[in-house]
Amino acid sequence: MEVYEFNKSFLTRLLETTNVLNGGGSNIPASAIRSEWINFVEVAVEPTGWQALWKASRPVCEQLGVKYPLVVLGTVDQVLFDELKAVFLIEAILDDDVHLPEEQCTVQLEELWPLREQNNPALNVNITADCIDKLRFFYQHLWMPWDTDTEDEQNWIEKHLESRIRFCHDLKNKTMSRQLSSHALALLAEARYVQRKREFIEQELSEEDGQEEEEEDNDTSILKDSRSGELLQLNLRLNTIKNEINVLENPVWRSVFEKVRFGAGKSKGNSAMAYIVTQAVPIDEQLTYLQSAKEMMDPKIAVKMCDSLQHALDHCSPDSAIYLPPGTRQDIKFLEYLNSGGSFRGVSSASFVDDFEEACKLNPTIVSKNDDSVLLTIDGDFTLENVRLDCSNVRTGVVIKKGNIVFRNCCFTGDPTSSTKQGIVIFGNCTITFDRCLIKEFSSGIYSNHDCTINLIGSTISHCMTGLETLDQCQIVFRSASITHCSQYGVLLEDFNEDVQQDQKAAGDRSTSGSQVYADYNTIEREEFTFEGACEFRDNAKGNFVIRKGFSERFNSSCFVDEDESQLHDAEDCLDESICNATNDIQPMED
Repeated sequence: MEVYEFNKSFLTRLLETTNVLNGGGSNIPASAIRSEWINFVEVAVEPTGWQALWKASRPVCEQLGVKYPLVVLGTVDQVLFDELKAVFLIEAILDDDVHLPEEQCTVQLEELWPLREQNNPALNVNITADCIDKLRFFYQHLWMPWDTDTEDEQNWIEKHLESRIRFCHDLKNKTMSRQLSSHALALLAEARYVQRKREFIEQELSEEDGQEEEEEDNDTSILKDSRSGELLQLNLRLNTIKNEINVLENPVWRSVFEKVRFGAGKSKGNSAMAYIVTQAVPIDEQLTYLQSAKEMMDPKIAVKMCDSLQHALDHCSPDSAIYLPPGTRQDIKFLEYLNSGGSFRGVSSASFVDDFEEACKLNPTIVSKNDDSVLLTIDGDFTLENVRLDCSNVRTGVVIKKGNIVFRNCCFTGDPTSSTKQGIVIFGNCTITFDRCLIKEFSSGIYSNHDCTINLIGSTISHCMTGLETLDQCQIVFRSASITHCSQYGVLLEDFNEDVQQDQKAAGDRSTSGSQVYADYNTIEREEFTFEGACEFRDNAKGNFVIRKGFSERFNSSCFVDEDESQLHDAEDCLDESICNATNDIQPMED
């Protein structure tokens, strides 16, 4: 199932976009940009009858209440040129567990990926795909959500086009520090997410206004007030992001911004350093805390005091150990990667697995200051111990790119109402140990790519949609572990191995839609799984263990992270890697 891909230089992108927007030879205002694209799309895109994959955005999945990512195969019944949308007939959903309420839906053109093989070979789908590629690049990388809100400018092309493509180029070619590029990409990701949420709310409010004359309902009025307040918050946040991005687009202002925003650069010191985060408490309590912290560290190590985890992160080197006081909430905004053998350690020992409520009171909690894409990103050896990671206001809790990572007596909590929130996303080529950890209330508790090792030791995953989701060729050791009360599957293995024998059906197991469901883990004969001790898998609605045949080539871990987030996770490759890799052929940005 191959889709069209295009490898274009930034000069080519600049020339293509200029030709679309400046075809008449005159500058146009921001309000006319969309009309120029509509005129271009009307000429280049086939109006009906072509097959494509639809990669739904995260806000769409949230609105539909389905798991993210969502990839759908179908046919374009009609292109709505004036709206840059298409009526899409759904033929197959590439996830057996997702059921959409309608057989057709209206989708954004930029979310469609035309297939190379079409039922009607007479269609010029290659031209259609190239046009959509140009449209997607413009609206995902050059057009900002606030461009339609600002005063109409007669020279949008002259003022913004080249500077924004240069900004894209600088992000790709690492002309900025990782810290600054991560910050910029996080802002861009958040801006696009806020814009989509804003569009949905405005549409809902518009529909409610149309019904107000017919009936008065107190509940409807309260809901409208809530939506209006949320819309105001989104507009205020978008305005803040706009001001920062305007500064970052200018290379001269950018360097000044970095010094003001992040201070002097940090470098790894010659000697190890530990940071102890303190709180305002009576002296006896403070001394008791410091004595407990002392017992957890090397007595010869140098120590600095900080008043918050954020303060420590702003000054520490990557290999530093940071100690957190019990029962505290540490709000952070941290865009760098964790690595080099560093650690976060709570100076407490209450067990999350044994007594969740008590442990939440006694152990420190780490939470994002803002509604970021990711709470923590790890790309090297790192340890977290005796901490709770509150992921309720981020879209992904922890992203692990590589290294040996240990979570010891940690708790990851999400949002039980979200169908798209992910706990831990593992990119592969790493070893992760969860020792006495608790993971609960995520769409996917753990998602893992192939070529990595996961050790679940005395740990529990519960009340997720799917507890653990992995590709084949990933080694997972369950040692006295439990996965329970998931609304779909306990463990889901996506199998892309054509050589796997299909005759492993044990009594009581069932096979549906290419999936093999196991109630008893003792009947599973897969090299990916090792079971030790008293493991428990129960009360998972659609099956404790499910092995599902992959529909295409093995896909990259970035498929589990939406487009803007994948850029955030890896600034170095943000414009190169596939985002919608439900097949290995879809590549939104290949420049």
